[in-house]
Amino acid sequence: MAKLSLRIPPLPASLALVCMAVGAVVVIGLTTLALVPLLLGLGLLAAWLVAALLLGWAGLEGLAALERWIENDPRFQR
Repeated sequence: MAKLSLRIPPLPASLALVCMAVGAVVVIGLTTLALVPLLLGLGLLAAWLVAALLLGWAGLEGLAALERWIENDPRFQR
């Protein structure tokens, strides 16, 4: 069986490894920066949903309190 051997001189190998390392840092950094707006958007969406639920609940409680006040206030009795 023939043995394939690839021999790269040290200088070009080290330059290729440096280029790959820099490329990896750039790709990973840009990917991380691309995820920041996505995560921020998801966080803001979650905050809006929680705020909408709480405001809806507060509105219903306020209407219930208003109804009780109208029922008990003598000015609204017939």
